[in-house]
Amino acid sequence: MIQEWRSYRLKPGAAGTYLALLADQGLPLVTRHLPLMGYWLAETGGLNVIHHLWAYETWAEREACRAALACETDWTQGFIPRAFALVDQQENRFLRLDHGLPAYHSALATRRMAHPARAPGTPLYAPDCAGLVIGAAPQDALARWTPLSGDPRPMALLPRGDDPVPAAPLPQGAQHFVLRPLAFSPL
Repeated sequence: MIQEWRSYRLKPGAAGTYLALLADQGLPLVTRHLPLMGYWLAETGGLNVIHHLWAYETWAEREACRAALACETDWTQGFIPRAFALVDQQENRFLRLDHGLPAYHSALATRRMAHPARAPGTPLYAPDCAGLVIGAAPQDALARWTPLSGDPRPMALLPRGDDPVPAAPLPQGAQHFVLRPLAFSPL
């Protein structure tokens, strides 16, 4: 299985606009083709940064999914020109899952589910935040990965909770980021 972690740094102040456009227009298009695991806005570290996670059985599945999305006119001529005008930088990593808790595997089982556009009046964000740790693999992580391509440091996603700040210091060199999930995010 290939797991793809994408990070986009948006122009200052553009995160809300980008994410609302995604939830209202882009989400049904992209999830018709790509297997969504999670979507977050960084609350600490670099601001105006969004992270999203996708999971593919094989490289061939990834290629086929992305090719099918590229054929969506509403995606390529509608969402992309409007949304990507708000993006300053993109980064991508391919990961191998080393360990996932049952909640992670439940999200993995539904990764191919298409998501509808956000209903009017629905909140954009989920109420509880998660944590991302880069450079260490805490035992209480929802998922832990070894990078296959991109930044070589190990990564871990911590479960959502009402206090996403770590109680204990992280190992030397590790970084922790608070992530606010989008309301539609499985993780």
